[in-house]
Amino acid sequence: MTPATAFLAGALVGATGAGAAARALYRRKAELFGRLFSFAMHELNTPITAVNMTVINLLSEVFGELPAPLKPWIEMTREQVGRLNGLVGEVRDFVHMELHQDLRVAKSELTVAEILDEALVSIRRGMEQAGVDFQVSAAEGLPAVNTDPDRAARCLSSVLFHARKFRTGGPISLAVSRVPAGVGFAVTYQGAPMTPEAVEESLDLYYPARVRKDQVLGATGLGLGLIRRVARLTGGDLAFIAAEDGRATVTLSYATMEAKT
Repeated sequence: MTPATAFLAGALVGATGAGAAARALYRRKAELFGRLFSFAMHELNTPITAVNMTVINLLSEVFGELPAPLKPWIEMTREQVGRLNGLVGEVRDFVHMELHQDLRVAKSELTVAEILDEALVSIRRGMEQAGVDFQVSAAEGLPAVNTDPDRAARCLSSVLFHARKFRTGGPISLAVSRVPAGVGFAVTYQGAPMTPEAVEESLDLYYPARVRKDQVLGATGLGLGLIRRVARLTGGDLAFIAAEDGRATVTLSYATMEAKT
């Protein structure tokens, strides 16, 4: 072996070792960050639960009749606490997917009505208070779906918050129907014009973290990319299409129980 060959071989071995050491260091850092964020999410759940129970009791008038002028504000608080709880869930899912790499989903039978009831429990009133014409329709005879009971409604709620944030005018509609993949929850709204490239970029998992030239937030929560990833882990999917005039539809789909067999 010539001196030059020996030098190149040594450099290659050294680079390989350095790369392995760097990967190990990154893995340890990721595990450390993951444990810290998991702890933080656990800590956040306690005050969120306490506030949520207080708000529900106020709206249920457990403590006495609620003065009419206060009711809209308490209802808004309930919606935002629910949204906060959903955001904690999204962050937890991201941590387990990307840092712990151990996200587990459970699947069980859920009816369309069960998903709608949970997803709309607070946002329907929020739409009304925001002056949004919110229209909900569901086809008859829809089958049960096979999905994660803790994430199905949360994902749908996040899509609705996305539509409300990026709506530029007109109504928001939620139409539930059969789709080839099972049952689809299609949320349609009038938004700003988007290129096909921008639509595809918005579905990237790290899209909310991208550096932007403007100061406009490009997503709600952790973005549509996270919702799509979670939906796919449960056997469903998320599709986002936008026309040249800004008319947009986000369709969240879940597999049916019959597709399980």
